[in-house]
Amino acid sequence: MQVSHYPQNLPNNANIVYPQLIEAIKSTDTLVEGSMDSDVALIWSVLWSGKMSENKKVWDHYRNQGKPVIVIEVGGLVRNKTWKLGINGVNRDADFAVDTYEGSDRLVKLGLIKQPWKHTGEYVLVCGQHGDSQQWSNMPTMGEYYKQTVEKIRTITDKPIIIRNHPRFNSFTYDKEWFQSQNCTWNVPKKLQQTYDSFDLETMLEHTYFTVSHSSNAGINSIIAGVPAVVSEHSLAYDVGSEMLQPLAKPGRSNWLRRMSYTEWFADEIQEQWKRIRGKL
Repeated sequence: MQVSHYPQNLPNNANIVYPQLIEAIKSTDTLVEGSMDSDVALIWSVLWSGKMSENKKVWDHYRNQGKPVIVIEVGGLVRNKTWKLGINGVNRDADFAVDTYEGSDRLVKLGLIKQPWKHTGEYVLVCGQHGDSQQWSNMPTMGEYYKQTVEKIRTITDKPIIIRNHPRFNSFTYDKEWFQSQNCTWNVPKKLQQTYDSFDLETMLEHTYFTVSHSSNAGINSIIAGVPAVVSEHSLAYDVGSEMLQPLAKPGRSNWLRRMSYTEWFADEIQEQWKRIRGKL
């Protein structure tokens, strides 16, 4: 099998895991650079922005031909230490080759401990995403999404609403006065010191009644923290999440969390995940 990769389209933190993945692929298959005629393509994330913007051409070309695209991206369970490697997408749209996930060894290794479900909270937290991502395909503009979401929230609660933009996406328009009239405030994620790309979501979840997100890691983090999460069917939290305008779901999460632990891997484990993925190609 020939796999093509595009090392010029990588983010700055790729060196933590990408070399290990490349060596894993070389040990089993033929790896070439920049080809649009391989059996499989490997790209970093589906965020068509910055250094990764050129990956959209690769994605479109291979998917239009019915060929698989392997996507590697930063994980959300142990941010900047674990990584996702899936086929044909990210989050619930991807195939992570999770056929078995028995036992709790990976939960311990990743340090994942689910917190008791919360029943109170000061506000509703709406978490946005990057509008240039494949995850946001066929979605309204971010400003429209926020307004539609707030309108739905206001039919079920009068609690204050905090809208938390994606830390690298704020290029959208909105009616500031209207959002103020709905008791909404805007939040800019605060980057945690001595981290590459980690922010203060966990601190906010301590005061949150429920969260709303489309398919981002925010839904997963919310569920683990015991905060009910309204998510779309594209979210990995969907199976334990809630639907808007329905009672907040607080199901058992043990089986779901074990499965989540097999969707992310430390850099020195990425070869193991490559073998799983390869078996699905």
